[in-house]
Amino acid sequence: MGRVGLIWLWLAIATVAGADDTVRYTLSPVMAKGKLQALAIEVRFAGEADGETVLELPNEWGGKTELYQGVRDLTVDGDGVSVSSPEAAKRVVKHRSGAALRVRYRVVQYWPGEPAVTGDNEYRPIVQPGYFHVLGNAIFAHPDGDGSRAAVFAVKGMPRGWAFASDLEHAAMGRKLTLGDVIESVSVGGDFRIVKRGPVRVAIRGKWSFSDEAFMGQLQPIIASHHRFWGDGDEPYLVTVISLKSSPGQQSLGGTGRSDAFAFFATDGASDVIINRILAHEHLHTWIPRRIGGMPEKDEAGAYWLSEGFTDFYTGRLLVRDRIWSIEQFASELNDTLAAFANSTARVAPNAAIIEGFWKDPDLGKLPYQRGQLLATVWDARIRTASNGARDFDDVVLAMKARAAGPGKPPLASAMFVEEMTRVGADVAADMARFVERGEAVLLPADVFAPCGTAETLDLAAFDRGFDPQKTSENGNRITGLRVDSPGYRAGLRDGMQIVKRESGKVGDSRVDLSYRVLDNGLERVITYKPEGQKRITLQEFTLKAGMMDAERKACGRRFGGA
Repeated sequence: MGRVGLIWLWLAIATVAGADDTVRYTLSPVMAKGKLQALAIEVRFAGEADGETVLELPNEWGGKTELYQGVRDLTVDGDGVSVSSPEAAKRVVKHRSGAALRVRYRVVQYWPGEPAVTGDNEYRPIVQPGYFHVLGNAIFAHPDGDGSRAAVFAVKGMPRGWAFASDLEHAAMGRKLTLGDVIESVSVGGDFRIVKRGPVRVAIRGKWSFSDEAFMGQLQPIIASHHRFWGDGDEPYLVTVISLKSSPGQQSLGGTGRSDAFAFFATDGASDVIINRILAHEHLHTWIPRRIGGMPEKDEAGAYWLSEGFTDFYTGRLLVRDRIWSIEQFASELNDTLAAFANSTARVAPNAAIIEGFWKDPDLGKLPYQRGQLLATVWDARIRTASNGARDFDDVVLAMKARAAGPGKPPLASAMFVEEMTRVGADVAADMARFVERGEAVLLPADVFAPCGTAETLDLAAFDRGFDPQKTSENGNRITGLRVDSPGYRAGLRDGMQIVKRESGKVGDSRVDLSYRVLDNGLERVITYKPEGQKRITLQEFTLKAGMMDAERKACGRRFGGA
């Protein structure tokens, strides 16, 4: 889409919601001399019967706070309206009982520059002269209450020649749109290029080392693989791709899954293996956890071991099952997880610490991904052993999906998981207490993937760069937080040196020499050192069986892929 005029995206209203319960959104670019200045938002809905409606403004999401800073000139019209602001992110609207209310405001980019590598994904509104990229969480005000209310979305007044893409357009393809869908959406407009194959679209802008069609070619097999596994037909899906400004040597890939979309933020130059992993992970969020059970309304991060960890487990499982990854790539990615887990400062943190610090501490933020993936690997092997290979983890999650598809609100995914594991003969209650709640370290059995290889447990020096990698990235890839007692300092690294590239080394493995090409007072030099920290860690490493014949390799592909 993206043409002049008004494009309305209607849907059939759910039978549980009357017409007066519908929330109607309109988004319009605000232009001046051919350049985008802001996005005008209009929201129409019926006020509460008691004459008081609470309006929620964008506030906290994805580690970003005070998102309401982007909201300007907010007004509310309606019969008998008066507005108060008890909190920065709330408006209390007094009005006649059930009055028709119209909320209008503008959204601006309240931070300077273009999206860049900062160590975090840019979830704040991106409003640039020639384009915009916005997440619903960051721009849409909404009446307080149930996210299941019916919704309608429209975009109005797109400049001639501008493209527009949003997963909210999927309402025109048969999807029933709710208020929750509007909040959990992504919309882009401007100089984006739209590539479409069937119901799948990619909206991409900027210059890349790959073509738009090549990116779509990477995405489509992943989507097809997932639909085969889950047994669902083709569905609309949108991927938006934003290029991040970066300094020499910086690389960043990330994003956020929407219910039927993925907002991808990246620098150029990443390997296909990494891109495939990210695309697969985010597309799997179409099902995990959305279609295998509910998430807790409070302290949601406490269930991320399931929603994120199981997603990582199935990312590798399905990529190797459909031969998008080789068995070597599967083993390498597993070892990356094992190394990151072994070196994590939060390795044995309890679940309560994850709830408190998921968005504050990078290691706590990664822990549920690692812990859930490793637990799923252990549990899958346990089910296989107990059933003599007749069942595996797939039987559990597919049973959860079938139950969640039933009438009414689905049970919590974590509760259903325990019940379905019990049905296949695997009692995980003790594991949940030990590894999830108390945070004991998860160790893979040596024969977890037998006969395809062995998980060896090693005692090693912790991997230590000597500097703070996140702050270094945030500082334009200039070394920051270098400790004078570190091997990096002894080798010649100094705060302020510009990292041009990493020449060698393996993140998480202190046995491998680490080499950085740096700019030191305008001159390039390579500094090499053994990244051995002072602490000792327990590192697990999976080694494929050597000298496998073709038939053995195929059998191991099936084992890793759960086929």
